[in-house]
Amino acid sequence: MDRAPVAPEKRRVLEALIRVIDLIIYAAVGVAGVFAIVAPPPSVQTELAGWEWLITVWGALLILGGAGGFAGRLSRYWIVEVPALPFAGIGIGVYFLILGTTATVTPFTTVAAMIVLAAMLNMLRRYLELQIFASEPGDQDIRTLVAAILSRRTRDVVRRDA
Repeated sequence: MDRAPVAPEKRRVLEALIRVIDLIIYAAVGVAGVFAIVAPPPSVQTELAGWEWLITVWGALLILGGAGGFAGRLSRYWIVEVPALPFAGIGIGVYFLILGTTATVTPFTTVAAMIVLAAMLNMLRRYLELQIFASEPGDQDIRTLVAAILSRRTRDVVRRDA
């Protein structure tokens, strides 16, 4: 399979589609954060009664995660995504925990909880993927390492060495 990879044109199209999907996901997370603050779901308000300030924290996590991830993916400076992904993942995780308390009440809440779980796992998957980009074999001082990180940009094409 490695010896006969996908044709270059098809690879560019597929990787561009992956990038667009990532952008849409980050945008959705950011928009969810805005709605979390402006019009939080009644289930969240009920579960956090007396702790309403957590709704603002939850929304801020989603906004920071979505906006940071979107900016990083759009600019192709993947290093921006690394701190954004935990914000997004934790924000999604908060909603998963809240939905989880009612997941056995109706089939709808179970389905919603599983979709939220899938979104949270997607954030974890992207975070782990970026750890591959962040790893650098060999010894380097911190200035060289930071300069190398900042100079790297993701492309729509994955380089393959024969």
